Amino acid sequence: MSKEFTGILEKLSKGEHLESEEASEALKSILKGEVTDSQIAAFLMGMRAKGETVQELTSFVEAMRSEAVTVEVDTEGAVDLCGTGGDKSGTFNISTAAMFVVAGSGVPVLKHGNRSVSSKSGSFDVLDKLGAVPNLNKMQAEKLFEETGMVFMFAPNFHPAMKYVMPARRELRLRTFFNMLGPLLNPANVKNQVIGAFSKEAAGMMAQILANLDTQRAYTLNAHDGLDEVTLTGQSEIFELKTNLTNGAITFDPVSLGYDREDSASLLGGDAAENALIIKNIMAGEGTKAQQNIVTLNAAFAIHAAGAAETLEEANRKAIRSVESGEANRKLNQFITESQKVSTL
Repeated sequence: MSKEFTGILEKLSKGEHLESEEASEALKSILKGEVTDSQIAAFLMGMRAKGETVQELTSFVEAMRSEAVTVEVDTEGAVDLCGTGGDKSGTFNISTAAMFVVAGSGVPVLKHGNRSVSSKSGSFDVLDKLGAVPNLNKMQAEKLFEETGMVFMFAPNFHPAMKYVMPARRELRLRTFFNMLGPLLNPANVKNQVIGAFSKEAAGMMAQILANLDTQRAYTLNAHDGLDEVTLTGQSEIFELKTNLTNGAITFDPVSLGYDREDSASLLGGDAAENALIIKNIMAGEGTKAQQNIVTLNAAFAIHAAGAAETLEEANRKAIRSVESGEANRKLNQFITESQKVSTL
């Protein structure tokens, strides 16, 4: 370990924030494999203990993006929707389900995600159980998006340097700043996003980070019940970013879009196999009312963020129509079939 990295850990141990250059160089040392697992764990916990700043996180994102494998596709009108994870809620994979509803409404989806780190089922896990092939390389991902207007980009394939971080993350099994970085590292550099965060503070910070970067429109949000999705159990705090300008959060109530309140138990999932079955049922129009409603609600925000609807109300109608018309189910089945095909290329 270099003296510089030792100095960084010493600084973190005193609760001191890092300058932009320090943050960037520290992460680059990690991404180059120059730091041991225990030292990475110390760095992650030091950052968590003192609290990350927007400046530090922006530097981390820029460092990670500079090392990424880029997916070169037309991102016009496309959207990414994902959560940070780490909310310990036990819900099914809501944003993954919403992906197919959004695609069924005609909006291209460039979803970026991973295996589970701190929950029973990550995006990768549930897509795998659905019969899709989520483990695609750059060429395969580009081909799938061209064929279907949808793609799932498995983070380790596009951020290969993360292999140096994963052992420490798995060992810690705690939320770290990488939970916040993940949604900000879309390999296709998509310009429209919906990001669910594990806290209002994190959602606000993510909006500020996106404003520092090249984002056109985004929603970052956190629900009062702790979900990193727009919830049905109560209200959610939502930050809206438009052309790099963001104001404070608005408090959103799903009742305003005609949704009934639901209890948290109605939104629970299980392991990847159970969540895959829930998603299949929702797309086939056979999910529970609560399951379908939370998916169409979150899809509505993505449709609106993509610029495919003038108002959230119009976006919500499109999301509901996507399920009721069978288009969402068609896109799910198309994704499964075509991902299998491109995986053999």
